[in-house]
Amino acid sequence: MEFWAEMDRAELVPTYGSEDSGCDSEKQSGIPPGPSVAQILPRQILDLSDEVLMLILELLDPTSLLNAGSTCRTLYRVCLSDSLWTRHCRFFFRLSLCDETFPPKDAFRLLYIWHKVYSTLPYNRQLQDLLFKTCPPPKYWTQWLVLEEMVPLPPVQLPDYEIEELWGIGKECVLESHRVSDDQSTEQLYKYTWKELHNIAVLQHEHLGNVMKYVLRKQFVNSHDELEWMYHQYCRFRFQWMFAYWLFGVSKPCSRNLRRIYLWWQTYSKKKTFCWGTAGCDVQYFASLHRVTEDYWRGKLAKGDETLDCHFTSALTPRRTVPELRWIERISVFTTSSE
Repeated sequence: MEFWAEMDRAELVPTYGSEDSGCDSEKQSGIPPGPSVAQILPRQILDLSDEVLMLILELLDPTSLLNAGSTCRTLYRVCLSDSLWTRHCRFFFRLSLCDETFPPKDAFRLLYIWHKVYSTLPYNRQLQDLLFKTCPPPKYWTQWLVLEEMVPLPPVQLPDYEIEELWGIGKECVLESHRVSDDQSTEQLYKYTWKELHNIAVLQHEHLGNVMKYVLRKQFVNSHDELEWMYHQYCRFRFQWMFAYWLFGVSKPCSRNLRRIYLWWQTYSKKKTFCWGTAGCDVQYFASLHRVTEDYWRGKLAKGDETLDCHFTSALTPRRTVPELRWIERISVFTTSSE
């Protein structure tokens, strides 16, 4: 931005050979006036061709690319180029999308949101309730878990056709040694750990990038409203979740020592600290006891970019219709009232 500001100021400053330069000696010498800076350099970046703009935009990271695309229609059109987002998919996820029909930008957006949400599993109670309520979880979430090698869930017992549909593993790869006998079920069930199925899927598809493409093909026909809502919850409360996990997500001996150290030389209410680590404790009160933890609770220790992910996915998200916006508004109102 400073570069373009300097260019704007350069257009206002009299240049060599211009009529307003006041160089009478040059006029008297008969030297022909040279071109001004404004005539040599393009007045705006939009004067550049699409090919040159692409070379410039290839140097940007995904966040900067989205910020550039939000400035005007021309840059938005150029920033939607499949080649730019195919490059980011290859760099961040080692995913090649040269022969796929779905847009690379949408593929990058879904993979980015899923990895962000799944990384919060140790301290995201909502995601824990969703994944741990049933085993295996609902089909939509099980399809996403195919991408993960380490899943803290018990082994799954599924028929061979469901394993083939979710992981893309052929029935011939399902071993009879994993077959379990269940008198209550009329189907033949096979018991596998999540890591075993992940490794078999990688071998079946030759590498992890093909597993990602398989999952994306399956998920592109589904609605991702729940995943997006959970991501926005993460953007709103991630600092509170991580602080509570840091304060109470330890063993009992460590918790006692941490409590003693955390409350050392602090004036606190014994009534509120009595319920330390329980479901009814006031976590925000504990954060307010120290200036550093209070700033962390408010998201002020993230180098000023604590809302970076919110802006990032909002720019990735396509424009919504009026019914979708009304649905999201009802969800947000429900969430606010429940809090």
